[in-house]
Formats: sequence, structure tokens, C-alpha cells
Amino acid sequence: MLELYLLRHGKATKFTDESTDFERHLNKQGTAQINQIGYRLKKEFPNIGQIISSKAQRTTETSEIVNFYLELPKINFLDDLYLANHLKILNTLNEFGKAKKLLYVGHNNGISDLASYLSGERILMSTGELVVLEFDLENWNALSQETGKIVHQIQPKIKSF
Repeated sequence: MLELYLLRHGKATKFTDESTDFERHLNKQGTAQINQIGYRLKKEFPNIGQIISSKAQRTTETSEIVNFYLELPKINFLDDLYLANHLKILNTLNEFGKAKKLLYVGHNNGISDLASYLSGERILMSTGELVVLEFDLENWNALSQETGKIVHQIQPKIKSF
């Protein structure tokens, strides 16, 4: 059995003329969202064995915060996952997926479209949201449309002041 943890990056700073969209950082709310998700992953979903992430600044920060809790030796950061569509993400999971429990950190619309494609349900992920899918499969190469079942959806509860 495979488990896929899809995590949309935390809330990011606004886009400005001084930086590109790729360089946007998490804001305070986004950092709090991801700390909450990281803590829950450690407590409720142990044994995640791999993280694959877009290399954009906000997904890099998201992955590093989560990994503070998971303590994995390496994160697979890939440039071509920046704003990737669901088929590109799926192909990447097929190619690079090794662990039975894998965390993917990415962006909308691709990550929501992937959750929808794999589950057959319409999913629109908010910032910091985690969707967990289970597959009655033994190899990431077998992932395809409607092969997964959503077993958890977690939206962090953060109050902004």
C-alpha cells in the first residue's frame, strides 16, 4: 500500500516588483500554518520516508519547516515542479517516488488537480492544506486516474492578528 501526502505551500507574501513569483517567501501566517501541519504529521502520520518539492522559495520553506518535524536526511527539490500541472507532478512521482509514504509539496492549480485526478473527487486545496491519499498499489509507477482514496484532509487553523 502507498500513501501520498499532498501539501500546498503555506500562505506567501504578496507579489512585488522587487522579486519574482518564484522568490516569494512564506508570511507569518504561512509559517504558522506549516508548523501546525509539521507537528501533526509527526504525531499522526509517522514514517513518511520521502519529500519531493518544487524549488520555489515558498515551497522550499514549507518543505524545510515540515522536515524539521519529520527529520528526513534529504528533500528532493526540483525546479520543473514550479507551477507544474498534475500530469507533470504525476510523472515526477512515477519517476522519483521511492518510499511507501511520500510527501509532495507544491502549488495550485497542479496540486489540487492531482488530488482530484487521483481520487475522482473535486478538490480545491487552500494554502497550508494537507490531503492524504491511500493507494492499493505497491509501486509509484502504477499511479493513475482514480486509483486513490482520500483518507484525510487537514486545513490548519490559524488566527491572524
